[in-house]
Amino acid sequence: MRSLRLIAPICLLFLLNAACKKDNKQSLATISTMAISNISGGEAQSGGTVIDNGGSGITKKGICWSIEPSPDLADSTAESGTGSANFIINITGLSANTIYYVRAFAMNGKGTAYGNELSFSTGAGLPTVTTSTISNIVPLTAAGGGSIINNGGADITARGVCWSTSPNPTIAGFKTEDGNGNGTFTSSLTPLASETVYYIRAYATNSYGTAYGHEVNFKAAAASTVTDVEGNVYTYVTINGIKWMSNNLKTSKYANGDAITDGSVNNFDWLTNTSGAYAYPGGEITNNGFYGKYYNIKAVRDARGICPTGWHIPTDDDWKSMELSQGMPQDEINLRGHRGTIAAKLKEGGFSGLNLVNAGYLFLGGSIGSYVGLNVIGEYWTSTDLDAYNYFRAINIPNGSPDAIYRSYSFNPQSVRCIQK
Repeated sequence: MRSLRLIAPICLLFLLNAACKKDNKQSLATISTMAISNISGGEAQSGGTVIDNGGSGITKKGICWSIEPSPDLADSTAESGTGSANFIINITGLSANTIYYVRAFAMNGKGTAYGNELSFSTGAGLPTVTTSTISNIVPLTAAGGGSIINNGGADITARGVCWSTSPNPTIAGFKTEDGNGNGTFTSSLTPLASETVYYIRAYATNSYGTAYGHEVNFKAAAASTVTDVEGNVYTYVTINGIKWMSNNLKTSKYANGDAITDGSVNNFDWLTNTSGAYAYPGGEITNNGFYGKYYNIKAVRDARGICPTGWHIPTDDDWKSMELSQGMPQDEINLRGHRGTIAAKLKEGGFSGLNLVNAGYLFLGGSIGSYVGLNVIGEYWTSTDLDAYNYFRAINIPNGSPDAIYRSYSFNPQSVRCIQK
């Protein structure tokens, strides 16, 4: 019995010693990184060769990569299962014209081992672009944009944002065109439907194709509206504390319901007519829906008013106040002719939400008049008179900067925007 009692502890010690020796033989695996191949603008190929499993089974293996040296599992990775077999992996989602660092890795019971580091440069390919956060959300419009992180090794020929009411918008749908070249750009998204969710991606195009940034979404602002005596509905925005219509006036009646004379009839004599009158842009009634109507100076000055009840035609000073709030230089505000560089903010799609459009005007060089500038320029009345004329504002007047707002006086029938203070 004493012999058996002595043998048992000896056997236990032997087993523990054997286990320790076995554990001592385990180590990190040894792996080498496979040469980089099949390099393109956005992809490459690499892999690994397990030289020694370290005395323990390989539980995970793959490659890791980064734009910084010594990539590890905290960086981008791709796995290739378990075991000691050699492996090849496609590296995808790379930016063109960029240097990357790659290492193979293998994991066993002792930890993670890395192979030798290799580097390579992707070729020219699609650009890399990011999408900016949406801001300045007002009725009808919002501000977006993007940044060109990498041009892909080729010149950026087009850039902007695209949007849709469905995910993954493309340039086949609504889009802006915001120039070319590298860097950051700003975009104006318009027209937007009231309280609608939109999906937006920045895009950039080079000779290899078009790339898109990450997708963001937002809900468009609720449109505020006012209705005239005929039932025409207009959206409006508040600028510097004053409500401005975002659409051109299209009523054919004064605010009290009296009819405004239809000057679009054949041979209407604008010079001898003594009453307020209107005409359709370009002489076509079909333009009324988008461009509204032209009104002569007599209609603008009529005490019955052509704006909805509680609204009126802005004075010259009202226009100045709005222009100053949008960045018009103080020393240019009272000038006649081309002033400032804020037109883009006020035009259709501009950040102000005012959406001034190129409705043209009716030139009274003779009694019948001639239609001028539809889709080219836009002229808008003020209620401030200067003898037989009234001051007006205009966009895209020739012989000046397209970024300027034109100020002068006229008696030609033109567009109207109404305001409420």
